[in-house]
Amino acid sequence: MVDVAIMMVSGDHEKMYMGIVTAIGYAASGNKIYMFFTMDALKALTEENEKISLPNTKPLKYYVENLMDMAGEDLEIVACELGMKVKGIEKLAYPVKISGVSEFALKSSEAKIVLVF
Repeated sequence: MVDVAIMMVSGDHEKMYMGIVTAIGYAASGNKIYMFFTMDALKALTEENEKISLPNTKPLKYYVENLMDMAGEDLEIVACELGMKVKGIEKLAYPVKISGVSEFALKSSEAKIVLVF
């Protein structure tokens, strides 16, 4: 069972940063996190994340990798299979699970907290 289920939908840089940084905060508090990336948010899991940044921050890649390192086995990241097809994404930068939204529905129904970015 996960504590926090996060659906990442937006490709807006600010929302991607806030989703990742929020997950880092929950991971630092010892929570189990499930993140489901779909549509435009899938950019965060591709090599494009090296080019995504906000003023006065490190590239998004830094924060994604920080989250993965900090949370370890308490983090499950999933890429939406349909979202990958729609956006033409064939390769991800990380070895994450590829699944459908029905899995997010199950995980989020069991979670204490559900967030959408």
